[in-house]
Amino acid sequence: MMDGQRPLFDRICRLVDLPIIGPLLYRLNVNRLIIRYMAAGHVYTDSAWLHGERLREKLDVTRLSGARFSSVRFVTGKLDPLATRTEFLDAAQRSPVPMLIVYGAQTPSRSRAEMEALTSVPSIRTAVLPLGKLSVHEEFPDLVAEAIKPFLSNRS
Repeated sequence: MMDGQRPLFDRICRLVDLPIIGPLLYRLNVNRLIIRYMAAGHVYTDSAWLHGERLREKLDVTRLSGARFSSVRFVTGKLDPLATRTEFLDAAQRSPVPMLIVYGAQTPSRSRAEMEALTSVPSIRTAVLPLGKLSVHEEFPDLVAEAIKPFLSNRS
């Protein structure tokens, strides 16, 4: 996420943008097998959670018109408006909006490092849940809701 711009990522985006080769490359990356692999690896704690109707819904999203454009830009960091962690933390420091970070104990190390970096900002509160990876909100919505309630209660 915060590794700055990479020329390889620019080339990947340009390839995926091409009319014929782009959809082919995208389909290779978002088929049922790859999505299950990614989900088990860094998205969900329970590798069996994404199956049946849930898996069909995820696959439906990948098949929407134009999905490849946002997907590749998300994965390559092109949607990130800030290029460095320092810029990211400076923006968080300046924000007048109270913030709460909620993440699971099994969050992958690179993503977790960015979340933990935010703990250096005094105005940001953090809740680390005993379970969960990147989609902790999907897999454990009740735990997430319980973590959010005290934050919202203190805002009144």
